Amino acid sequence: MYCKLGALSLAGVMLSAGFLGNVPAEAKWKGDSSADTRFTDSLQLEKIGNFSTGMTDKDGGVAEIVKYNSDNRKFYVINGKQQTIDIVSLAKLASGKKQELKKEKSLDMAGAVNSNTFQYGDVTSIDIHTKKKIIAVAIQEADYTKRGKIAVLDYEGNLLKTFDAGVQPDMVKISENGRYIVSADEGEPREGLEKGIDPEGSVTIADLKSGSVKRTLFHDKNVIDDKVHIRDHGTKADAVRDFEPEYIALDENGSTAYVTLQENNAIAAVDLKEGKVKSVKSLGYKDHSLPGNELDAARNDQIELERLPVLGAYMPDSVAYMKIKGKEYLVTANEGDATEWEEFENISDFKDVKNSLSLDSSLFKGMSEAKAEETFHYMKKSGKFDKLEILTDRGKDAVYTLGGRSFSVWKADTMELVYDSGSDFETVTSERYPDVFNWSNEDTAFEKRSAKKGPEPEDVKIGKIGKDVYAFIGLERIGGVMAYNVSNPASPEFANYFNTRDFSAAIAGDVSPEGLEFISAKNSPTGKAMVLVGNEVSGTVSVNEIEKVKNKKNE
Repeated sequence: MYCKLGALSLAGVMLSAGFLGNVPAEAKWKGDSSADTRFTDSLQLEKIGNFSTGMTDKDGGVAEIVKYNSDNRKFYVINGKQQTIDIVSLAKLASGKKQELKKEKSLDMAGAVNSNTFQYGDVTSIDIHTKKKIIAVAIQEADYTKRGKIAVLDYEGNLLKTFDAGVQPDMVKISENGRYIVSADEGEPREGLEKGIDPEGSVTIADLKSGSVKRTLFHDKNVIDDKVHIRDHGTKADAVRDFEPEYIALDENGSTAYVTLQENNAIAAVDLKEGKVKSVKSLGYKDHSLPGNELDAARNDQIELERLPVLGAYMPDSVAYMKIKGKEYLVTANEGDATEWEEFENISDFKDVKNSLSLDSSLFKGMSEAKAEETFHYMKKSGKFDKLEILTDRGKDAVYTLGGRSFSVWKADTMELVYDSGSDFETVTSERYPDVFNWSNEDTAFEKRSAKKGPEPEDVKIGKIGKDVYAFIGLERIGGVMAYNVSNPASPEFANYFNTRDFSAAIAGDVSPEGLEFISAKNSPTGKAMVLVGNEVSGTVSVNEIEKVKNKKNE
């Protein structure tokens, strides 16, 4: 469902959409409905290919991580429902002609790695290196407390080698120079802390040159920033178990791995050669009182973006590396994630804790202290924020929410914030899809996600089109992909929002982007850049071709 609305006013969008569907009759927008030229499309995306696993699951986990192999023009997608890796060819795709894609074969990962000493549990991640002609796969043990494996395959799925990874390898990445395979080993306490085990989170570094493996742990308290949050009232000494490495970006030299620690709102830098953690830095909090950082935090059947005395923990899931004009940056999709393992929990509804909070008004830079207090009391008394999901372990001096509802650009060496997309995602989705604003990915309830994490940015990928560098960010809940020109990291420009979900039913079309893959024009089967989207709820992979829009700005 390609929707190119350019800079139409919100009023025009609502008229054209008829404001039908599941939006209550009294639903309305409160805010500026004038035309917003910030959101004019400079890219056009067209879906030209569709692959369906034939399965859906409202809880996700069907078509997850997708990777493209430019050598054979095939993509490999993790089918979490059948616990396989499906291989699909794009070789016959043609520009402008939509094609239903068929699976060539499935790789049985359980059969490949099971032994007397290892019991397959889950396949979580995949990466491909065309110079080495290999595929790397992260595989977890059936026992959540035991160490997993990194499997190395050829293009046809034949097992070449395995390396022992840490506990619950959740993401795998091959360095650009082909020397290292790196996994983020999450080590979640899946049965809680009282009756279960909290495994050590780690980063596994497999050296393909020497054949050696290093398992890097977070036991050096000296490299952990004082502002990094350790859950359950922990100290830096507890970080070795509390940290749950989520996602990896590698620099272009294959020397440093940048690892998201989502629940801790932090990013670690790991020296691959030495196998040591260089730093763990906090990302701080997003001030939603600032102009441009508005959010819809109320479940009240209205599209209502407001400035509030709320601090959002960025909590990125995915991270991507880019180097522009000699400077290194990280780009994050700020999803947010709660801890919910048996008795080990850190979230609550605002209504249950609001009377125990005592606002520190000096924390907010977008309001006077008096205005912050006034707005906080409004939040407590109005009732419309009662379902707002907040973090309970960050202190009682503010309302702390999960995720930034945005993407951010950071300096790689210091983790200094260079740019954040602010309220863009909720603004764009409310203007272009007002009748399904903040839908979730498993039902049709209007603005259900407003009181949680909004559109929920999941994955981010970086790609170059012509001379420009772009970031593509998948929105897990309402669906679709945001595109931004990030050639100037301090001032990215919106390029498009593209959504191929079918909103006529709860699960139809492409629902819940989990993993993205950018294909350059050079490596594309059609000669044009593409973005592949693995949609974990609908069990589909969409193949989307990209073209620059010709206008006065980019002619």
